[in-house]
Amino acid sequence: MKIKALFFIMIFITSPLVNAVDFGKLTDSVDKNKASEAVDKDKLKGSVSADGVDYKAAAGAVDKGKAKEAVDVDKARGALGY
Repeated sequence: MKIKALFFIMIFITSPLVNAVDFGKLTDSVDKNKASEAVDKDKLKGSVSADGVDYKAAAGAVDKGKAKEAVDVDKARGALGY
């Protein structure tokens, strides 16, 4: 029983170390100008109302092809530790 408890505690202690993410590098992996161009601002504004946000409409405002081009995948992988 003590071994199981010790193993459980070790998982919680080490999990933040294993999943370390460099958010600065992750942010740098995105070309902000290209990402901004990937969003149809009129559609995005139309997805917001007094009732809240229509998340499907908001997602539809993003051109997925342009959004993919805005991310440097190698830099993103490096930031995520891959």
